[in-house]
Amino acid sequence: MSHKTASLKQLFHRSQICVITFILVIGTFTFIAISTFTMNTYVQQNLSLLGHTLSERLQPAILFKDSLMLRQVTKEYTEGHSIRIIYVFDEKNNLLESNASNPKHFSEVEQIFNKWFLSDPSSFPIYHQNKVIGKIQIYGSSEKALDFLFTIFIGILICMLLMALTLWISTKLTYKFIIRSITPLTQIAQLVSTQKAYNLRFPNTSIRELQDLNSTFNELLSEIEVSHTQLKDENKQLSLEAKHDPLTKLPNRAYFHQRLLNIFNSPYHRSNSALFFIDNNNFKEINDKYGHLAGDNVLIEMSNRLKNRLRDSDFIARLGGDEFAIILKSVPPQYIDKISQDLLQTSDLPLIFNGEQIYFSFSVGISLSLYASSPEDWINRADQAMYKAKSLHVNKSLSISL
Repeated sequence: MSHKTASLKQLFHRSQICVITFILVIGTFTFIAISTFTMNTYVQQNLSLLGHTLSERLQPAILFKDSLMLRQVTKEYTEGHSIRIIYVFDEKNNLLESNASNPKHFSEVEQIFNKWFLSDPSSFPIYHQNKVIGKIQIYGSSEKALDFLFTIFIGILICMLLMALTLWISTKLTYKFIIRSITPLTQIAQLVSTQKAYNLRFPNTSIRELQDLNSTFNELLSEIEVSHTQLKDENKQLSLEAKHDPLTKLPNRAYFHQRLLNIFNSPYHRSNSALFFIDNNNFKEINDKYGHLAGDNVLIEMSNRLKNRLRDSDFIARLGGDEFAIILKSVPPQYIDKISQDLLQTSDLPLIFNGEQIYFSFSVGISLSLYASSPEDWINRADQAMYKAKSLHVNKSLSISL
């Protein structure tokens, strides 16, 4: 079952949308609540002020029954103030005058607000010498209030848009900053994963949480590097032990066959290489007379003396028991006899072991790669030459197979 993932950029965009939506919703509801309270308070206070002012203005007109003045004053108030209808009554509640304003640009919205907040008229008595001589009824208009609210709404909308824009820019900059901090971590993690570069370390960052994470990973990388180095050393040691003889530290038979096969398959080395098989002549007598520990020391001494007479490019191996093999690369055939004699002379001096002088000698069989048809044939020729030299029953014997 696949698990859907989202990029950091997508998460930031989603968070932006959620925050902006939240701001818009909260702002809208806040605006509606404040507008409702402000609208009701403003309209009622405005009507109260207009009603008292209008009653004083109409007192002389009612007192002297001046219908022209009644008409002019009511018209002035319906046209110049937030009043949609004015009714003027005498003390007997007879209608003296009425006047209504013309609908303007907020007509439909204004009708809704008038129905919510101004459905009932406000009545104001008209006095003369503390006696009621008439009254006026005023139906307020929400036109001025709507003008005010519309201005406030535009201002709030602009502020909310600026807030949303600021939030978007801030989020984008924060995202870029985080990405700049994360990118080196990703690159180093990929290098560690693909190239096993455990020596690399995560860089410092100004973000505390990422810095804590970097420090933890750097400690982990340090431990992995130490473990990896130890493992490489152990593998190297195991590889060395798998390819080398534990007694003489020379390459073993398996390593010898691998090297010989590589040389034989090289056209250049195949034409000028020589194979030496060496076998100790009196190894059994040494073991019987001086013990196996002395025999081991003879083998170690043989390997050291032979190796010291060879070039760095030559290869010497212990095949097992008291048998050794040497591969010489890039050697002219006319130097084979001289090299062989030089190797035989390494046994001229005895080995001093536990105060005893132990003399040893060996036989050498030589085969040239030029005359071998295969790696097996090359080995067989050297082996036969070695046994031929050994059959001579002399201390130092040499046989070359051509």
